[in-house]
Amino acid sequence: MDRLDQTALNQCYAGVGSLAYRPDLMLKIALYENLEGRLSPRQWARDLAINDALRWLGQGIQPSRSALYNFRDRVNTAVFALHAAAIREAMAEGLTTAERGVLDGTAIRACASRHHLVHEEKLRKRLEELSAAVDRDLAGQPVESPPYWMAATALGRQGQLRRYRRAAVQLADRLARNQGRPKDKRLPCKQVRVSLSDPEAPLGRDKEKVFCPLYTAEFVVAPESLLILSFDVFAQPTDAGTLPPMLDRTAGVTGRMLAQIDTDAGYCSVLDLQACQARGVRLVAPVQENDFTERKRAQAEDAPIGKDRFHWLPEEQTYACPQGHRMNYKGRERKRRRDEETIVQHRYHCPAEHCRACPLRTRCVRDPEKGRTVKRLEGEELLAAHKAFMSTAEAKEARRLRGSVIERYFGDAKQHRNLRRLHGRGPQRAKAEVGLVVLAQTALTLARLRRKVATPGENAA
Repeated sequence: MDRLDQTALNQCYAGVGSLAYRPDLMLKIALYENLEGRLSPRQWARDLAINDALRWLGQGIQPSRSALYNFRDRVNTAVFALHAAAIREAMAEGLTTAERGVLDGTAIRACASRHHLVHEEKLRKRLEELSAAVDRDLAGQPVESPPYWMAATALGRQGQLRRYRRAAVQLADRLARNQGRPKDKRLPCKQVRVSLSDPEAPLGRDKEKVFCPLYTAEFVVAPESLLILSFDVFAQPTDAGTLPPMLDRTAGVTGRMLAQIDTDAGYCSVLDLQACQARGVRLVAPVQENDFTERKRAQAEDAPIGKDRFHWLPEEQTYACPQGHRMNYKGRERKRRRDEETIVQHRYHCPAEHCRACPLRTRCVRDPEKGRTVKRLEGEELLAAHKAFMSTAEAKEARRLRGSVIERYFGDAKQHRNLRRLHGRGPQRAKAEVGLVVLAQTALTLARLRRKVATPGENAA
């Protein structure tokens, strides 16, 4: 840590206030505890009283528990700058080329209960009761018989009211997004819920298939050096849409865009391919196949005929049905993808006169009197070209390397660093906690690479 530019770390304490403990010593204490799998500042405070190694690293400082929590909250932006400084130093030493990356994400449980999630009606009732209680506190009147969920003190109720109001904003946004979904994917209003302890944490299933509030951490790892080139934490339950921002974040760290990124099928869509094409990055990722695959269709004699049986004619810009009939262009519309992103979808229609007499009509079309409609996304030719690339030997060789590179970091973070559940609430504290773990992992990897360069004979033996 002494070799890194610590300007961003010192700026966390810039301004007025009482004299702070040295940020570099606080960082060393935090990194040591992270390496030992103790991520909570509460545990750091306990260990400082009994651990000689911590006292040596901190040069005898004895920060209080609140000071350690305050450091964790302040360092949420500095960890990105410190990690970027470490990667740039590794590039200057020739320890990594940073030309290729492996991207994947993992779900981490938020610091919130999965048993106390509320819907709109319940949150509205609680807000009314809590607002009335806070008004009584401000008027100097006692709150008689508060419910079990309400804070016991006036100061606690004020903080609880602010958190509940944030939860109301988050829930309103989730309800609006739910209404924008197709009818077959829309949830009943009472099933759209929010966590009151961490309103920003989305709800989803973690790696153990438990439905709970969580955040998604994304890592980009260099396969030749096993250095984490970049990382981030997203307030969403899946990896969808994280490829473009992670490419940009990696370029911000290394100073140049990656030449190739290896991912899994969750990052391979038309929008992802367009983003990679615009940035000049080659994507290596399998295309997500439908559950009803070609092999299963071949086994079923009366299986429905899917879109894959319709042949695209690029010269005519239309489809030919399985019987060879040309389809008519019917129009286009914009389909919503990934929050506010949209993509153009074109519609092609096979006239009813072809479908009525077609020998495949029972498997191809629901109502022969209306004909068959096929939809095509704008940019779908990128997906076809990517499928052809993924069948090459080069792509298959790259795919074999991905799992062995990225999964070791997730396994190390969760098993050895105890990063299974966060200890702070909110996305900023989640970034700080994950960032400290990544910084500790990067320090270990850099030490290993430098030893390898310093003693090549020993490593060869």
